[in-house]
Amino acid sequence: MSRRVFRFRAPSRLALAVLLAVVVLGPALAVAPRDAAAADVLTVRTFGTTEKVMALTFDAGSDTGYAAQILDTLANRGVKASFGMTGAWAQANPALVRRMVNEGHQLINHSWDHPSFPAISSAERASQLSRTEDLVHSLTGAWMKPYFRPPYGEYDQSTLNDLAANGYTVNVMWTTDTMGWNGATTSQILQKVLDQATPGGIVLMHVGAASQDAAALPSMIDQLRARGYRFQTVRDFIEPSSRYFPETGHSVSGNFLAYWDTFGGLANFGFPISDVFTRDGIQMQYFERVRMELHPGVWPARYDVLLGLLGVELTAGRQNETPFKRVTTPSDANCTFYQPTGHRLCWGFRYYWEHHGGLPIFGYPISEEFQERNRETGEVYTVQYFERARFEYHPENRPPWDILGGHLGRQAMDAGY
Repeated sequence: MSRRVFRFRAPSRLALAVLLAVVVLGPALAVAPRDAAAADVLTVRTFGTTEKVMALTFDAGSDTGYAAQILDTLANRGVKASFGMTGAWAQANPALVRRMVNEGHQLINHSWDHPSFPAISSAERASQLSRTEDLVHSLTGAWMKPYFRPPYGEYDQSTLNDLAANGYTVNVMWTTDTMGWNGATTSQILQKVLDQATPGGIVLMHVGAASQDAAALPSMIDQLRARGYRFQTVRDFIEPSSRYFPETGHSVSGNFLAYWDTFGGLANFGFPISDVFTRDGIQMQYFERVRMELHPGVWPARYDVLLGLLGVELTAGRQNETPFKRVTTPSDANCTFYQPTGHRLCWGFRYYWEHHGGLPIFGYPISEEFQERNRETGEVYTVQYFERARFEYHPENRPPWDILGGHLGRQAMDAGY
């Protein structure tokens, strides 16, 4: 199998019905109907909360700059951010855009090539929005609607009307502009953010090489945390703590929703296929690919959620089959050997494992690659089992859709596990 990047289609989001051009966002928000009126646009500069939580946002509109360094810093410190994304930047940097989505960051439509929206026609605005949305969705499977960040921060009544008409009902501004794009030094950026830090604040930064925002970011996060702040995306502020999935008729909320959003969403876990239930005193919920379990106090960094060992449970009794027997072949350039379970992880499966959560999400491999008949389709595919997952190679799909996670959640629920 060759090395490939994989992405899944994410469900679209409903627009939000809110007041026009509000400066401060209150805590209660309703979901708007799909045919939102043209005036139903919220312009948000800060979020109405007394909790010490802020949104770090980065605009990606010109050069590649320090985007990879910023993503490394965010990953190392466990922070999720929001990126104002132009279509031109996404087209030039597809791997970075996929990485942003895969690592749980939010993308906000920032136009195709950064024109001032008050200076262009309604038709041009619609084209700028749709071209960017379509490209980013084709790259990542994620939708950016209903979130928009205006180029240069410029908008007028006509712009807001056209935003709503095209499904963008949250106009994302900022509380603090670091001015990194305008030559502010690392120390100036850091001091300005610390001086203006406020609950619900939105910090505007840029990924481009002209800005020192990337250099200031590590200390910014560390010093804000020392003051008691934590971080979340713009979407986290706006969307409710419970989400209904019409595809399966079930909702996800609380710790399970936070885990679903942060650690892979639809790609890793699939849609919910049960309500929350309690077994042996533990709250659980089934998803297409996993079973989430709530263990309070066990894993705070992951919302106290552990994933059930469905791969182990569903392959019980198969240890004497050849693919499940331990091997001793050492690691090489194409394969990694895992001593705890005595199996290798190679090529495309290894790449997918490494780039979609690794050990905490999937667990160690508990088999080698082998041929197995798919329970749902009857087709025979190359598969590999892990403690919490099954990977399937689907050559009938175009890359990167040729590696799929098996529906172990459905299989386990049907089997009564």
